[in-house]
Amino acid sequence: MSELFGGPFSTHARRVAIWSKAAPIPGCDKSIWRCDERGRVIRWTDFEDRFSRYGWTIVDGRGQGWLAQALGLSLGKAVHVHDDDQAQAA
Repeated sequence: MSELFGGPFSTHARRVAIWSKAAPIPGCDKSIWRCDERGRVIRWTDFEDRFSRYGWTIVDGRGQGWLAQALGLSLGKAVHVHDDDQAQAA
């Protein structure tokens, strides 16, 4: 049972993989601070925190299935939560 929660396709492993795709900020600890693709600052501890100034979430690419995630071909990316709100409203 523990393999289901701690395997390479766990939620935490996916979050780490997406985080590593975000651009590091020069002069800042890259394990804590990153930038999304639009240049907005995000913080690791503020994952899915909509009330944080540095909150972020994962947005999947169009047409992405579970097989792409399992093979590590995920098109997901880290996005500032306020950018995500605008994308869903459109």
